[in-house]
Amino acid sequence: MGTSAGLVSIAMALGSMGCDLTKLTANSTSKLFERASPAFQEYWDWDTAGEAVPATIIQMEGILRVVPENERILLNGIRSYVAYGYGWVEDWAEQAELRGDLQEAAYQRRRAQQMYLRARDLGKHRMSLRAEGWDEAMAGGLDVFEGWLNDNFTETEDAVSLLWTGYAWGSYINVSRDNMEAVADLAFAKALVERSVALDPNYYYGAGLTFLAVIASSAMGADLDAAGQAWERALAVSERRSLLALVNMAKTYAVKRGDRELYVSLLREVLEAGDVLPESRLSNRIAKRRAARYLRQVDRIFE
Repeated sequence: MGTSAGLVSIAMALGSMGCDLTKLTANSTSKLFERASPAFQEYWDWDTAGEAVPATIIQMEGILRVVPENERILLNGIRSYVAYGYGWVEDWAEQAELRGDLQEAAYQRRRAQQMYLRARDLGKHRMSLRAEGWDEAMAGGLDVFEGWLNDNFTETEDAVSLLWTGYAWGSYINVSRDNMEAVADLAFAKALVERSVALDPNYYYGAGLTFLAVIASSAMGADLDAAGQAWERALAVSERRSLLALVNMAKTYAVKRGDRELYVSLLREVLEAGDVLPESRLSNRIAKRRAARYLRQVDRIFE
């Protein structure tokens, strides 16, 4: 082999090795994120956690440029966007609205919309790694989409992608209620969560059951007796320790029933709860913030 050809071969080998090392590093980082995730969920300070999430999101977006099919990073990205959108951005929107700063509230809700859409798209991509055909199934209508989900997602572990993708989509719809095109897709988001619940109703402290109970309570002409049963099932999974479920029950079911006593009771239960679910401490901290704010609004809600 001539000198020039040998140098070219070495350069190509090094370049290939560099690429492989970059991917190896990215994949190793994804494992670190997965192992570190419980520490974030168990964290206690809302302000500190909120300051940290944007940097984590940007890091994960950078890693996804290198390993776009890494399921761990995709899942962490989805959950980070959903957590930040709901736990902080929507919180700021609610605070701004209470101050009468409608421009700021609208700005924060637009941010939340973008985060939820990005989370949904990451979820869609993660699901496509298991089964192609999302767009074609959705174009065929709800029955076809549900059939595609039932045919292609049959393992307990599939509940994870289904839950977070549907949850992100539903969260986007919730902050886009004046957009009828967005609202029209609610049945598809619900189908994702229903399939997740069918595979593993206990996943993430029954979050899928809570999602479905919110929908049952909020629907036009809702059967509130059936919705009440849905809430009881959702609360039973975590033994009432997942406090966001109680907050959401107050905001949807109790308000829809016009039951002030239940509304106050649920929110006080949240505020009086101790460290009842350490592995979801930060989520419960978010629930307590919401509960305190919603309790202060009781006279306005039940005029």
